Amino acid sequence: MISKVKTQRSAIGLHIDGHEFKAVQLERDGQQSRVVAWAIFPRLNQDDVNHDASHPLPNQEELTWAASILNRRGFTGREVSLAVPSRFCTQHQFELPPKESGAPIDVLAKTEVARERKCEPHEIELGHWTLPQRGRTSETMAIACTNKTIRSMTESAHDADLEVVGIDLSELTILRAVQSMLPSTSADGNRPIHAVLHLGWDQSTAVVTLGNELSYVRRIHQGAKSVWEQARTKFGLSENGARAVLGDIEINECDDQLDKIRAACWKQASTKIASELDVAFAYVSHAFRMAPMGHIVLCGYGAQSDTLREQLDQIMGVPLIDAVAPELVDAVSPRLSVSMASRLVYAYGLAARYDA
Repeated sequence: MISKVKTQRSAIGLHIDGHEFKAVQLERDGQQSRVVAWAIFPRLNQDDVNHDASHPLPNQEELTWAASILNRRGFTGREVSLAVPSRFCTQHQFELPPKESGAPIDVLAKTEVARERKCEPHEIELGHWTLPQRGRTSETMAIACTNKTIRSMTESAHDADLEVVGIDLSELTILRAVQSMLPSTSADGNRPIHAVLHLGWDQSTAVVTLGNELSYVRRIHQGAKSVWEQARTKFGLSENGARAVLGDIEINECDDQLDKIRAACWKQASTKIASELDVAFAYVSHAFRMAPMGHIVLCGYGAQSDTLREQLDQIMGVPLIDAVAPELVDAVSPRLSVSMASRLVYAYGLAARYDA
């Protein structure tokens, strides 16, 4: 399911949600990478976006339009790296024989997932990995989607004259983007528990690790969309005003009033997101009782929201850090570097697959 991109200049990491396009392209020089192009721009017809659509990608017209923008923004080539949206995937956890047993692990994993999904093994594609061992128990996590979904993504891209060179999983994309910020051991030599929180548009994703090993994933059905809708409907803000609430732009006039509206819009979403992240953190803490607390790593929409950060601190009390690679911050306009760069973390993770 997951192919490797082996060029010095990466494919275009293209992240598309119900609100906007985000894209990053990297170039590797020895062991160092730099961002050679990045872009964030809104969907063509947001009013027509159907979040329950059976196709993961926009139609040909919108994809072709987006490709023309990327070409004007300095992106090179037509190769793209994508991730399957979480709403098209299912998550599974089960026990498998150890690798050293010689058992056909890939076949067994696909058979087990197909049984749970009530379908044939050839109808699905999946990624799977062994979770950190606790006691004598060793479990495998798998994320699966249908072949139909993969075909739909590649065909939609092809119709827009784009070539899909890699299709990834959201969980692995997020983790790849922030891997360097997750210390594998603490000062006392133990593996700490970290939580990576990616704030999406329709929903958010919590990836909890033991050291730098993925341990648990929780999908949170709350995202920036609810904040945007409150800003636009409840407070009657213009589109630019709503963008300021999300942290896209800064408005110098009426800062005090805008700060109050921003806090009000983020309050409800922050409470739900923090509570869900606390559940995810507690689950892994219970499984690995001797592991010390690490960090909460924030990225995505509103990662700089004071309201969200205060709520996370109040509920969890775990140190917060920004999940933004220095080369990404350097590439974005200094005035909005951390806020905008944080939005690009997912696309950065897709582009960074050329290092995989």
